[in-house]
Amino acid sequence: MEFGKIHIDILYKLWRNKCFGKGHMLIDNVLRGFPKDKKDKFGEAVDGLIKTGYLIQKTTKHGYAVYIDPKLRVEIRKILEKHYDFL
Repeated sequence: MEFGKIHIDILYKLWRNKCFGKGHMLIDNVLRGFPKDKKDKFGEAVDGLIKTGYLIQKTTKHGYAVYIDPKLRVEIRKILEKHYDFL
Protein backbone atom coordinates (compact mmCIF):
# COMPACT_ATOMS: atom_id res chain seq x y z
CA MET A 1 0.00 0.00 0.00
CA GLU A 2 1.18 3.50 -0.81
CA PHE A 3 1.04 5.66 2.32
CA GLY A 4 0.13 9.31 1.98
CA LYS A 5 0.53 12.06 4.55
CA ILE A 6 -2.99 11.40 5.84
CA HIS A 7 -2.30 7.69 6.42
CA ILE A 8 0.95 8.49 8.22
CA ASP A 9 -0.79 11.06 10.47
CA ILE A 10 -3.48 8.54 11.46
CA LEU A 11 -0.97 5.77 12.17
CA TYR A 12 1.20 8.14 14.20
CA LYS A 13 -1.75 9.29 16.31
CA LEU A 14 -2.63 5.68 17.12
CA TRP A 15 1.05 4.83 17.73
CA ARG A 16 1.67 7.63 20.23
CA ASN A 17 -1.52 6.72 22.11
CA LYS A 18 -0.38 3.05 22.29
CA CYS A 19 -3.39 1.66 20.44
CA PHE A 20 -2.24 -1.94 19.98
CA GLY A 21 -4.63 -4.81 20.62
CA LYS A 22 -6.26 -4.11 23.95
CA GLY A 23 -5.72 -0.35 23.69
CA HIS A 24 -8.05 1.09 21.09
CA MET A 25 -9.49 4.46 20.06
CA LEU A 26 -12.95 5.36 18.84
CA ILE A 27 -12.99 6.42 15.20
CA ASP A 28 -14.53 9.77 16.18
CA ASN A 29 -11.57 10.38 18.49
CA VAL A 30 -9.10 9.39 15.77
CA LEU A 31 -10.58 12.04 13.50
CA ARG A 32 -10.63 14.67 16.25
CA GLY A 33 -7.78 17.16 16.00
CA PHE A 34 -7.45 17.00 12.21
CA PRO A 35 -8.74 19.80 9.95
CA LYS A 36 -12.53 19.81 9.79
CA ASP A 37 -12.60 20.59 6.07
CA LYS A 38 -10.63 17.37 5.38
CA LYS A 39 -12.57 15.12 7.74
CA ASP A 40 -14.04 13.12 4.84
CA LYS A 41 -10.57 12.38 3.44
CA PHE A 42 -9.32 11.27 6.86
CA GLY A 43 -12.40 9.05 7.27
CA GLU A 44 -11.73 7.44 3.89
CA ALA A 45 -8.09 6.92 4.90
CA VAL A 46 -9.17 5.12 8.09
CA ASP A 47 -11.46 2.90 6.00
CA GLY A 48 -8.60 2.19 3.60
CA LEU A 49 -6.26 1.23 6.45
CA ILE A 50 -8.94 -1.11 7.83
CA LYS A 51 -9.46 -2.75 4.42
CA THR A 52 -5.72 -3.32 3.93
CA GLY A 53 -5.37 -4.80 7.41
CA TYR A 54 -3.12 -2.22 9.04
CA LEU A 55 -5.94 -1.25 11.40
CA ILE A 56 -8.41 -3.60 13.03
CA GLN A 57 -11.95 -2.47 13.74
CA LYS A 58 -13.61 -3.37 17.02
CA THR A 59 -17.18 -2.86 18.21
CA THR A 60 -17.58 -1.22 21.61
CA LYS A 61 -20.62 -0.01 23.49
CA HIS A 62 -19.77 3.56 22.44
CA GLY A 63 -19.32 2.81 18.74
CA TYR A 64 -16.59 1.49 16.46
CA ALA A 65 -12.99 1.65 17.57
CA VAL A 66 -9.73 0.88 15.78
CA TYR A 67 -6.27 -0.24 16.76
CA ILE A 68 -3.01 -1.10 15.01
CA ASP A 69 -2.60 -4.76 14.13
CA PRO A 70 0.07 -6.01 16.58
CA LYS A 71 1.46 -8.38 13.90
CA LEU A 72 2.34 -5.39 11.71
CA ARG A 73 3.84 -3.30 14.52
CA VAL A 74 7.45 -3.63 13.28
CA GLU A 75 6.49 -2.75 9.70
CA ILE A 76 4.48 0.28 10.80
CA ARG A 77 7.34 1.46 13.02
CA LYS A 78 9.70 1.39 10.01
CA ILE A 79 7.21 3.41 7.99
CA LEU A 80 6.81 5.97 10.76
CA GLU A 81 10.59 6.25 11.31
CA LYS A 82 10.98 7.47 7.72
CA HIS A 83 8.73 10.47 8.50
CA TYR A 84 9.50 11.04 12.19
CA ASP A 85 13.18 11.01 13.10
CA PHE A 86 12.59 10.93 16.87
CA LEU A 87 10.99 7.44 16.96
